[in-house]
Amino acid sequence: RNFYQQQSMSSDELKAKGNAAFSSGDFEAAVQHFTAAIALDPENHVLYSNRSAAFASQHKYKEALEDAEKTVSLKPDWAKGYGRKGAALFGLDQMADAASAYEAGLKLDPANQSLKEGFENVKNRIFSAPDPTGFNKIGDIFRAPGAWEDICKDPTTASVAQEPGFKELFENIQKNPMLLQQNLMDPRVMKCLSVLLKMNKPEGADFEMAEEDEAAAREAEAQKKEAEEKKKQEEAAQKKKEEEERLADTPAAQVSAEDKSKALAEKELGTQAYKAKNLDSAKEHYEKAKQIDPTNMVFYMNMAAVYLEQKKYEDCIKECEKAIEVGSENRVGFEQIAKAQARMAKAYVALDDLESAIKFYDKALTNKREQEYVKAKQKLEKDLKERQRRAYINPELSAEHKNKGNELFKDGKFADAQQEYTEAIKRNPDDGKLYSNRAACYTKLAAFDLALKDAEECIRLEPDFIKGYLRKGNALVAMKKFNEAQNAFQQALKLDKSNAEAQAGMQKCYENMYGSGMSQEERAANAMNDPEIQEIMRDPVMQMILQQMSTDPTAARDHMKNPDIAAKIEKLLRAGVIGMG
Repeated sequence: RNFYQQQSMSSDELKAKGNAAFSSGDFEAAVQHFTAAIALDPENHVLYSNRSAAFASQHKYKEALEDAEKTVSLKPDWAKGYGRKGAALFGLDQMADAASAYEAGLKLDPANQSLKEGFENVKNRIFSAPDPTGFNKIGDIFRAPGAWEDICKDPTTASVAQEPGFKELFENIQKNPMLLQQNLMDPRVMKCLSVLLKMNKPEGADFEMAEEDEAAAREAEAQKKEAEEKKKQEEAAQKKKEEEERLADTPAAQVSAEDKSKALAEKELGTQAYKAKNLDSAKEHYEKAKQIDPTNMVFYMNMAAVYLEQKKYEDCIKECEKAIEVGSENRVGFEQIAKAQARMAKAYVALDDLESAIKFYDKALTNKREQEYVKAKQKLEKDLKERQRRAYINPELSAEHKNKGNELFKDGKFADAQQEYTEAIKRNPDDGKLYSNRAACYTKLAAFDLALKDAEECIRLEPDFIKGYLRKGNALVAMKKFNEAQNAFQQALKLDKSNAEAQAGMQKCYENMYGSGMSQEERAANAMNDPEIQEIMRDPVMQMILQQMSTDPTAARDHMKNPDIAAKIEKLLRAGVIGMG
């Protein structure tokens, strides 16, 4: 029942409850709280880390490892995640991998005491435990016949074996196995240790068991499996008993089997009527089912479906609320509660109450992570955001904020003016001139990337408004993107070929691109570094035109009638590559 109380909690509140449960030693409850928090915030790496610790405290190391790996994938630069991974691997007795995990964490946080202690525990386990192959010391595994050949052949260590000086290190460890502990931080040594530990037995070593030992081992294995199976059966029986005891005090337990059967029969008749679109008949049967067995929330859900079909949305919501109440009293599964909440959300959508619909989809997702609920909620959030945006539009108020912004801009209060223009845009987002005004503010505030973005939006909304291109060109000049700025100013000149600001902008671009204060020869040589100039000069048509112009200057007049040719000739003229007259 506590779970239903969690439905209104945030992920932070659930996390706090999980931490409290963990601190008190109630690890199972901690896992439940962290799981509920993850359902609300599935990208929070701390929640997976905390649940990994709770699983490890219950000796559920496989689950702990899965959460630890999720933590690392979400936050690979967080040292604590590797500590969780190392602890889980330690519990699974995968010492070489555990050591690698702790080592990865220490690279991120060399002073982390917890990671240091974990790494020491791994080393102590490695050097104190007898090796399963029969060697007295773990270091002796490097002495196994064919050990070096195994390292050379294994794909994970073959490249390590080729590294200069590594074979000498390997041979030194063979001579003195105690050197292994000193070199355990060397990732190459850890790779080799991992490979050698995974070998069933060193190549060439004769560790065959005697037949009687094999028989004893098989018998021991059979006894172990038998004991495990018996334990599983006992646990299942105990779980069933506990479930029966848990449900014994619910209202549903007081309904006789005969009444439950009768109620289900009425429910089936109701469903048949519902499918036949005979909704009034369906309601009668569902109502009878509820009267016979008022403890089954499914009957209330069926009735809610009828109300939804009849467009009686308030009645649908009330029926779902009753279904949740009955379900909670009788401890039904979380999935059933989620279905009722999702049905309420659909009713709220039909009532055009999007905020309430989103709220109940959130609650449903807390109980059951269904993609259907996720997609429905995301669509509603998008629709609500658009609705709120449109509801905020008011051209008259927009004009007031624009005028305030103009006055502030004249007074040199550019930051304040930017805020007024922003509010004006919210009130009238399709007015391109507002973006032009804000772009001017951003330029004054040296926020050139934002100025460029606003200028481009202004052009998109009002492509014939010359100031949009001027704002864009000025922003690009400030960003030293002179080629792009030149194109923007050219677009402005197409709208008004005598515009002084556009002409000055073009000149500034050429001076920055090809140098000012240079002779024509120097400018021409500098201009030839421009890829666009190079492309023009390589164009066979332009080569022919330039040849004609060199012998007959009057030919330029005819060619300048073509806008594309005129633009290329003008670019060459401004760059100083060619001269006129």
